[in-house]
Amino acid sequence: MILALLLAAQPPVIAVLEFRDKVPPEQRIDAAYLSDQVRSAVKQELPAAKIITRENMLVLLQSSGKKLEECEGECEVDTGRRIGADLVVSGELLQFGTEYKLNIKLHDTRTGELISGAVASGATAAALDRDLRPAVDKLLAPILRTQRPEREERRPTSVIGGWLTAGYDSADNSAHYGSNTSGLGWHAGAQLFFRVIGPLYLGGIFDYSLSNVKGPLVAGGLRAYLGEVAFSGGFGFSDQTTNGAGSGVGALLAIDFDAGSGFCLRFQGTWRRSAPVAPSNVLSVSGGVALNF
Repeated sequence: MILALLLAAQPPVIAVLEFRDKVPPEQRIDAAYLSDQVRSAVKQELPAAKIITRENMLVLLQSSGKKLEECEGECEVDTGRRIGADLVVSGELLQFGTEYKLNIKLHDTRTGELISGAVASGATAAALDRDLRPAVDKLLAPILRTQRPEREERRPTSVIGGWLTAGYDSADNSAHYGSNTSGLGWHAGAQLFFRVIGPLYLGGIFDYSLSNVKGPLVAGGLRAYLGEVAFSGGFGFSDQTTNGAGSGVGALLAIDFDAGSGFCLRFQGTWRRSAPVAPSNVLSVSGGVALNF
């Protein structure tokens, strides 16, 4: 039924009802704010969908001779039908122990079927607000799985970004100094990729090592998306400027976890090798943050 709805000529109409507030009066937070945040998150995940606003919902219900509070409780599906929604999100805010809980549900108004449910929680209003988006993602997961091709089409035609990471560097300098060195290493870099097909991108990578063995790595590479996770890799020219090893080749492998608004958690590994006349190898493993557009 969900698949048939999503493939229909008209985009789905979704209503997010006002959440019922069961928190004791002296500890209440703004439930209306949470309803608006869920509406915004649903619209962001399903941009083609029509989201019924609170104001429109009140007008539609009044025209049918009902008040909003009369249609809450056990008749969420009937409320959705009355206002012309295909899908309806309802929920209740309560306090369980020391935490606030927002229990949300997604129903198909045509069949009355419960599609999915999710819970956002937090010890404070701010913590609950932070947990709201993951809960909405879980709530919409059955729909988003069927919309994967559409979501891929919405990917940008290019990706440009930069990063700063810190971790462990190990340098084999025996050819120059008769010893090896290792320790904390810092890396800063940038990338530019262009989409070629589906989730695959081709482009270039620049990474500069700020550790005791400094030097750039300039490489051509590939970037691929798997959901909200991106994998990058490249191979190219490197130069070890501080240990006299000279230029050579290098490679980089990285994984970015999307944290929202362009920010990512980044983990990467690099390898640099100098000219074969006096070989020197530098290996590094680091983690940090990246910002992509």
